Amino acid sequence: MIKHTYRVLGYYSLLDILCSYASCPMGQSDCLSLRPSNDLTLIEIELRLVSELRLLLKTEGFVSFSDLSDILPVLRKSGTRGSCLDPDELLSVLRIVEAGKESKNFLSSHQSLCPRVYGLVSGLPDSEALSKNIKNAISENGAVKDSASPVLKKIRGKKTRFRSELQKKLDNIRKSKGLSSDGEDCLITIRDGRHVIALRTDKKSRIDGIVHDYSKTRVTCFLEPVEVIHENNRIAELIREEKSEEQRILISLTDMVRDEAAELECLQSLIGRLDGLYARARFSEALGCIMPEMGKRCGVELKGAKNPILLSMALAERRSDEKHALPVPVDVFLDEKQNVLIISGPNRGGKTIALKTLGLMSLMCQSGIHIPAEEGSCLPVFDQVFADIGDDQDIQTGLSTFSAHVAHLRDIIEHTAGMNLVIIDEPGMGTDPDEGVALTMAVLDFLSVRGVYVAVSTHLNRLKTYSLINPRGVNASVEFDEKKNYPTFKLKYGAPGISHALDVAMDMGVPAGILEKAKVYLDEGKLRLNRLIEKMNRLMNEAAHEKQEAEDVKRRYHSAASKIKERMITLEAEKRALMESERSEAEAAITEAREELREAIILLKTRTKSAQAFATKSYNQVRRELMARFEPKDREDVPCELKDIEVGQLVYHKKFKQKGVVQLVDHSGGRVRVMLGKVRVFAEIQDLERAEYVQESGPDKGPAGVSWGLGSWSKEVNVVGFRVDDAIPLIDRTIDRALVDGNLSVRIIHGFGTGTLRWAVREHLKGVPFVKSIGSAEPRSGGDAITVVRLG
Repeated sequence: MIKHTYRVLGYYSLLDILCSYASCPMGQSDCLSLRPSNDLTLIEIELRLVSELRLLLKTEGFVSFSDLSDILPVLRKSGTRGSCLDPDELLSVLRIVEAGKESKNFLSSHQSLCPRVYGLVSGLPDSEALSKNIKNAISENGAVKDSASPVLKKIRGKKTRFRSELQKKLDNIRKSKGLSSDGEDCLITIRDGRHVIALRTDKKSRIDGIVHDYSKTRVTCFLEPVEVIHENNRIAELIREEKSEEQRILISLTDMVRDEAAELECLQSLIGRLDGLYARARFSEALGCIMPEMGKRCGVELKGAKNPILLSMALAERRSDEKHALPVPVDVFLDEKQNVLIISGPNRGGKTIALKTLGLMSLMCQSGIHIPAEEGSCLPVFDQVFADIGDDQDIQTGLSTFSAHVAHLRDIIEHTAGMNLVIIDEPGMGTDPDEGVALTMAVLDFLSVRGVYVAVSTHLNRLKTYSLINPRGVNASVEFDEKKNYPTFKLKYGAPGISHALDVAMDMGVPAGILEKAKVYLDEGKLRLNRLIEKMNRLMNEAAHEKQEAEDVKRRYHSAASKIKERMITLEAEKRALMESERSEAEAAITEAREELREAIILLKTRTKSAQAFATKSYNQVRRELMARFEPKDREDVPCELKDIEVGQLVYHKKFKQKGVVQLVDHSGGRVRVMLGKVRVFAEIQDLERAEYVQESGPDKGPAGVSWGLGSWSKEVNVVGFRVDDAIPLIDRTIDRALVDGNLSVRIIHGFGTGTLRWAVREHLKGVPFVKSIGSAEPRSGGDAITVVRLG
């Protein structure tokens, strides 16, 4: 059943597409070996590894493994003691070692971008000694170098010297015998490893020697003069010694490979894993995928999901035709309360594609592959996914279409419980519709009660009404454009869809007369049901349109209210700033007056005490009159009388500008003891007012004349790790403060994560007044991990 599910959902086809993004055979094998897991921790690790590598790929690129080949056969060959690897095989081992070293160094230098990926390779064996020995012994073209050993270098030196001497000797023989060196009359060449003279056959009698070969036409013979037989023998001996030394060197290198076979196999495995992750990252970037949220008990929430196989095919077509359309995205929703989705609607409307998209994306996520959907999409971790799609009629086994479907349903019933996903396309087909529907509804009852997530497509009207019987069911229909007589491929939730079979048949060219006859045969009850469904869909569309208009009005109202609020804040700030400026001027004037009066008092000290008291009284009077102009103008002074004051009464101290509670009334001294917060003071009766007539003072309504501290707010806010509900208010406050400070740019750091926080922040910012533009930071400054807001 599992293999059948993978096949009908297109999982194997997806892996074929994925492995085309790999750069070496090991990476391709890694892609093809991917299988879904139900371990949430492992799934999240894999998805985050792909996210890290995608970020690294976009900003810094990655190491290429395109020149690597599988060395497992080489390692098996080296396992036999005394075996000898040829130079090309040793070079393939060297390339693996060098690739491991290069990728480790590259990831180490960028581990801040990809700490998890670097953790995979941090313990890679370096095999430095093996790499050095192979590079010293084997050249890039596969030849054993002279530097491989002193003995080999000496042998080759001798061989070169002997060949040079032999060449000269043969040249002298040719000249001494009067043989021409022009054309092909007399050339020095090699046959069977021996240096010979190529000359015309009719001239061979001029030189004593051994004929080794003739040309095909026998016009030319290849003759070894007797004078050089000894030299040729010596060179042959040197060649044998050279080959023997080369063989010894290769065996030595083979022994080193055998000793490190386990480390080399591990290294190749890790390179294959890296290349497989690299392929998944390239796939994610090419298809515009996202990392979804995953959880054991969360519902299915696929937003704007596109079938990855259709999307890959469309992108390939777009390389030659830019106008080629991309697949229409669909939204798929299921949760614990409504875990049965019934999709209906016209043929060719995309019902089966919607089912396959749901199943395939579930398998993708649990295999560590990003999905082509919108931010905010989430999926549960299913223990198993089952799919019954297509016609499995088998003549050899004697199974009919209906029998095959029943066999699949039996397997599903036997193996599903809890967090499983079941996808069924057109259940109840191939038999009596009433009996098929009855069986299907019984199966859905069984699965829904057990908490299994089920998605079904159907054309059967009785099955479309299932959600009326079972509250766990929800209807969705494929939209149909009545004007164009064509489906839109989008899902609409809340109502079933009509099959539009006759409309599709007309579109396919069936004669009108036959279609009219078909309408006569239609059951009247079915016609009435279709009309009711059409009317319900029309009313739902109208309601949705009206709701959208109401939302637009509400959004415009909130926008206007927000702008008014912002303007009020600005005016309040200007008012407080103006009052602060006036107060500062007043305090400066008071200070100056105080200084003048102090000098006057010093002069008056030499005179009478009454004159000094008069000067002090005059100073206090001037100060009170000056400060009075800055007292709040919207409050009438309601003076207290001593006889009206009672213990426990709430009063307002005009000098301290604070509320307090009366603790003691001193009638003889004309004073009152008041508790102002945690401070106890004695106040004159003329300094107090009744609190019920006092304008409120607090954080939002401070007394006029008190300076409003703006502070210097930051241009950046970090909400990494915050929940959306906590982050949004903090961001709003930061923007408010930035506007007050005159800052026109705010950076919001939210990180990558699953992308939910970034999506929520940006969606919220679209509705915030004074936000001029929203965008990501430069790739080297954080990219999509940071949102830059321009205010205006």
